Amino acid sequence: MKNIRSGEFQRAALGIAEKDLRTEFRRSYEILSILSFSVGSILICSLAWSGSGGGGATDPEVAGAALWVILFFSSILVFTTSFTREADRGTLGGLKTLPCSSLAILSGKIIYGTALLFFVECVLIPFSIIFLNLELGTRFPALLLVCFLGAIGLSFAGSFVSGLVMFSEGKTLLLSFLLIPVCMPVLIPSVMATKKIVSGSGISEVMPELRLLIAFLFLITAIMVLTFEFVLEE
Repeated sequence: MKNIRSGEFQRAALGIAEKDLRTEFRRSYEILSILSFSVGSILICSLAWSGSGGGGATDPEVAGAALWVILFFSSILVFTTSFTREADRGTLGGLKTLPCSSLAILSGKIIYGTALLFFVECVLIPFSIIFLNLELGTRFPALLLVCFLGAIGLSFAGSFVSGLVMFSEGKTLLLSFLLIPVCMPVLIPSVMATKKIVSGSGISEVMPELRLLIAFLFLITAIMVLTFEFVLEE
């Protein structure tokens, strides 16, 4: 019985994520706007760094902070079209009538957000290496792992906050303000881990930061399990 319910939960979550991803890529101008913002921001950071007299590779602290600030603002663009789009279009009622739990709906949104953010990261990281003159070498997989865990953390936080504000007036502005404190437990260890990797550290040296990211995922998962059913019904 548990296996059947688990299978239904997974199918519902994956179905919702697939529906959202198809909608997003069908409206390709939204994806292009997020990618344009990300790549353009990295280019501006590169020009600002070279204009200030910095030569060679970008300072690791600057590179880590720039990468994650850009990813954070990209996540705002992603999650303004998560639950808020369902509320604006009146399709939220259809989601509520699906034969699945509210957590399955939230999980679908999290999978959608993670996939979209990781796609943005896969485009942004090569441009960051080029424009910021980063020398990663064999540490590139470690950076990908940090970015993937960071994308999951941002997606958990962004999807939950998007659900909280979807019935509010000025939801887009409110989402931006609420995401800043909620995402700090993701951004701080992600910036620190990225700085270490760019400085030459391997995966073993960034394990404390990765443990912080995983601890945040457990914490916000517990909060969502306890509260999201009431959030969706409001």
